[in-house]
Amino acid sequence: MFRGRLPILAVVLILFAGCVESEDPDIPRRRVVATPTGGQSTLVIGLVATLSGGGVFGGEDALEGADLAVQLMNRSLAEDRSPFELVTLDDQGEVARARHLVEELAASDRTVGIVYAGPPEALPELEPVLAEAGIPALLVYGDLYSPRRLTPHVFQMSPPFLWQSRRIASYLLRDRRYEAVGALVERSFTGRSAWQSLRTALGERDARARVAIQYEPDRSDLRSSLQALKARRVEAIVVHGPPEVLPALFDELREMDAIYRGTGRARTASAARSVRIARRRKGVWRPQIVAYDLVLGPRPEASRYPPGTVAAASYARGVHYLPVPSFVAFRRAFGQWWDARPLGLEVRSYDAARAIGTAALRGVQQGDDLARVLERLDATRFGGLDIAFGPDDHTGVDQVSVGLWVVPRADAWVRERDRLPPGLPWVPLARGFSIDGTRTDIESKDWRHLFVNPPPPRAPAPRVRRMRFGVTTPRSDPIH
Repeated sequence: MFRGRLPILAVVLILFAGCVESEDPDIPRRRVVATPTGGQSTLVIGLVATLSGGGVFGGEDALEGADLAVQLMNRSLAEDRSPFELVTLDDQGEVARARHLVEELAASDRTVGIVYAGPPEALPELEPVLAEAGIPALLVYGDLYSPRRLTPHVFQMSPPFLWQSRRIASYLLRDRRYEAVGALVERSFTGRSAWQSLRTALGERDARARVAIQYEPDRSDLRSSLQALKARRVEAIVVHGPPEVLPALFDELREMDAIYRGTGRARTASAARSVRIARRRKGVWRPQIVAYDLVLGPRPEASRYPPGTVAAASYARGVHYLPVPSFVAFRRAFGQWWDARPLGLEVRSYDAARAIGTAALRGVQQGDDLARVLERLDATRFGGLDIAFGPDDHTGVDQVSVGLWVVPRADAWVRERDRLPPGLPWVPLARGFSIDGTRTDIESKDWRHLFVNPPPPRAPAPRVRRMRFGVTTPRSDPIH
């Protein structure tokens, strides 16, 4: 029974099927399904997401992934188990509204967990509410790990900014050997978290950013922000923001005649003294752009991104085309259900909903706190990579799985180039998935799918140049 009545502000999806899920399920096309009646009991997985207002990109992805997860779980349930119900609520991008919706979901005895795709800063204050209900909330966008805001009932499915920042710092300082790094971050909770993470990662390498600029969420001040970065002669700009920030950023850089054309031309502080003086006198400035994970969303303008533009993300970002078995099964199921390719971050909410469902099936009949049950989830794959939680580890991403993606130059050998979808030109930068730039950090179970002539799982990791996908060039590459 519900202790409170949920306001249905967006969509309620009730999905059932009686057949058993296979490894690669033959899922029918979407259709209208009747709402359960006559006392039929369901286990509610709540989805709080931004489906109107700002951040719609992430909300739609979250809905599509969670929807598929509920469908698949219901197809594999035993007849005596209660089916899952996805209750989707729109927070409209508002922190106060998001908090209220989580409270409403937690007030229901039937809610077993919440997939959360709203403003991240809303979740930490809701720990008492989640604890009383004994349910977890799984954050799919943004970061609470890096600012140390995760709580006993809050988990995170997105790669922490700190881990992304460490890859970015290694690339800029060790691989490109830049000496002047700037940051351009959105004026928001997540933007500040990204900036603090970058400061920490640079500090770990005895470096610091030359300047950090916050831009307004409406991006009305991008030009003035870039002019401030130019005045400080930065060689690379680390960018935080949603997918739409990159097209706007590159439009401004083109008007400033400041598009990146290679590491050599980006150099200012790291260039020879005579070059520095000449470029300053002539006003030449062509910084390399390196960004955080959310910019990797599909954009129609992406075909105009300069080659050598880099972004951090786990290799699960290639779920739409890499041949890792869990990726293959996910995109096949997604295509059969949504009649589309999973080009966004749908796999995060899919994995989050599957994790909640797994915890519920293990603990709901015993009345366990489902956050504690979720902490016992160990090395489990649903649609993406391994998920392993613990009492002291509420992140669903392994740090070594986080690497770098890049827009390849036209003449670079990229095996999958002709298969890349429009608006999504990103491919792995092989050495960006390596601590030493020589041997990969990718999980050994995936070597045989991603590398040429891979060694046995217990042998030393394969060299990055043997990766079958993406850009496999060494550090001497002048563009990537």
